[in-house]
Amino acid sequence: MAVRLARRLVLLSLLWWVISGGGAWVWGLPVILATALVMPTSGAARLRPLALITFLPLALWLALRGGLQVAALACRPRLAPATRVIDYPWRHLPEGPGRLFMASLINLLPGTLTLRLTPDTLRIHVLQMDARTRPELERLEARVARLFTQRIVPPDEELR
Repeated sequence: MAVRLARRLVLLSLLWWVISGGGAWVWGLPVILATALVMPTSGAARLRPLALITFLPLALWLALRGGLQVAALACRPRLAPATRVIDYPWRHLPEGPGRLFMASLINLLPGTLTLRLTPDTLRIHVLQMDARTRPELERLEARVARLFTQRIVPPDEELR
């Protein structure tokens, strides 16, 4: 129990540090402690440490790129946002912590917002919808699945 709590504290502290830019610990520390204590314990969710290390740069890149996209839309009013609400069908993640993590991660990216999480789909509001949006969501889901030690089903097996 103590080891599990310590891991949660480290993981949540790292996440807080990334999100807050290393600041606001007066607010972050109580939130981290409360979250670590009330988080449900599920034996099914196991994070792969190496996958987490390789995942963090991707999350930072997505946040930076999304921020630049939102800034461009704000600075150039002629560029009308192509907002859409889409239903993304789950392909790689079974029900559980991985889906919740992906739904939460999408909320951290500027210009996107998770609206509803269902057993079959993830409903998302997208600020700038284009042809790359769905493939990017699928790649993100595959990376989250690897993070949670899920087997990725290749697209050709998916059709069988």
